[in-house]
Amino acid sequence: MQLQESKYWQSIRQHLDIILDMFNDPIIIIDREGTIIYINEGYELQLGVKREKVLGRNVKDKYPRDKLLETLRTGELVKNLEHFNETLGYNIVASFVPIKDETGDIIAVAGIGNISPVYKLNLRLSPIHSFKETKSTDSLTRKDIPPSFDSIIGEAPKLLKCLKLSAQVAKAEATVMLRGETGVGKELFARAIHDYSDRCKNPFIAVNCAAIPENLIESELFGYTAGSFTGARTSGKMGKIEMAHKGTLFLDEIGDLSPSTQIKLLRFTQEKYVERIGGDKQIPIDVRIITATNRNLEQMVQQGEFRSDLYYRLNVIPIHVPPLRERPEDIGILAHYFLNYFARKYGKKVGFSMKAMECLHDYHWPGNIRQLKNVVEHAVLICTGDTIHESHFNLEQNTNVHELPFLDLNRAVEYTEKATIEKALEKAYYNKSKAIKYLGISRGAFYAKLKKYKLTVP
Repeated sequence: MQLQESKYWQSIRQHLDIILDMFNDPIIIIDREGTIIYINEGYELQLGVKREKVLGRNVKDKYPRDKLLETLRTGELVKNLEHFNETLGYNIVASFVPIKDETGDIIAVAGIGNISPVYKLNLRLSPIHSFKETKSTDSLTRKDIPPSFDSIIGEAPKLLKCLKLSAQVAKAEATVMLRGETGVGKELFARAIHDYSDRCKNPFIAVNCAAIPENLIESELFGYTAGSFTGARTSGKMGKIEMAHKGTLFLDEIGDLSPSTQIKLLRFTQEKYVERIGGDKQIPIDVRIITATNRNLEQMVQQGEFRSDLYYRLNVIPIHVPPLRERPEDIGILAHYFLNYFARKYGKKVGFSMKAMECLHDYHWPGNIRQLKNVVEHAVLICTGDTIHESHFNLEQNTNVHELPFLDLNRAVEYTEKATIEKALEKAYYNKSKAIKYLGISRGAFYAKLKKYKLTVP
């Protein structure tokens, strides 16, 4: 009889992980030392990090006031306690169960979230049904992505496919062009590709082509010799391309390069050497180029604003980084990641309310991840209590069809187009050239639309 019971309990233990993973509630177990020995899929989903990264960590190191540790000290059962959970980063209702051996000594503590608020929150962040459908239809998970890409946070299928492609091309020497809207994290992708490449021990040099004045971009890229122009260093200067020798050169906002710089860059991609401004020495360079842009280069090529031969040399492997609105599963994960980061940075103990999370999840995020990060930091800073509400978010509301004063489609398009041009002019401080770049249209089309909508630029 005793042997049968032993086999019976052994069988239960073998299926315990499967049983606990069927619960939507987050479940965590720590041993008597405070080390995390188990988390279920519900907790993994709420935390936004795979269990392999959590197991073996000691709760005392980061969260010395955690309720799990309090139960470990007191040995008292706690039921349905509403509190701020430091590891999850928001308010939760949970129970804490001390696990004792036959002598009455505590050997572990289990924390079990209450389904009511947690399940609702989970539905807002990343619907469980969507997650389970994703797992059944797409076998790609974070486990398939190399650790070099861990700085890029998220679980959405579109993001994982993008990460997988980036990892596949990292080991190659082909030129990569990262395409995507402002704020999606293109430089993070470039750095991760470099870190996973065979050049990882050599320099990664990043250049924002839009941030450098046009009259300085060539000297920044190619360097210059002593006394080559007024204001030049007496010793000369090494250019960014030389600095990236044996490593990776990342050219961000590649669409903002002037025609003359495009010619010099094309020559470098063909001949693999640079000549510093004012010099005639040919310096051989071994470098891999990764570029990035949020502009429509194909349209720029057609309009003669970007050289077609340079475009084809740089666009060998295009990787499209998805905007945040196309990966809604990641909004909650990223929001809590930034919340925990800024809460620690500013020494605060805050969490999101349900309405706040609903607000974040419903927003359209035109500025993508960069905007989300700024919004969360702003909310953490101005929040005076322990709960962040939707009123703490500095979100610009977008114009939608319900706010239009008419339903005629042609008029709606013109209304939106005019508002977009006005917004671009405002953002560019009424600098026409910058506004044209923001809009991604030709100069001729820009002036035609100014005339059409009777817009005057001061």
